[in-house]
Amino acid sequence: MYEELLEPAIHGALLVGYSCVAVVLAIASTIVEYNSYLSLTAGEGLLGGWMGLVGLLILVFAYYVLRDKAAAEFRYLVG
Repeated sequence: MYEELLEPAIHGALLVGYSCVAVVLAIASTIVEYNSYLSLTAGEGLLGGWMGLVGLLILVFAYYVLRDKAAAEFRYLVG
C-alpha cells in the first residue's frame, strides 16, 4: 500500500527541491547583478561588467534547472 505512494512522494520532493534551487539561484543572481550595478556606478567598469556577466550566467543556470529538472518532475506527477 505504501509502495504506491512512495514514488509520487519522491518525485514531489524532487520537484520542491529543484524549485527551491532555482529560486535560490535567481536570488543570488539578483544580488550579484545589484553589486554589479553598484560597481559600475562607482567607476569600476571592468569589475562591474564581469559581475554582470556572472549574474547573467547564474540566472541562465537557474532557468535551465527550472526548465529541465523541475518541469520534468512536474510532468511526471501530472501526466
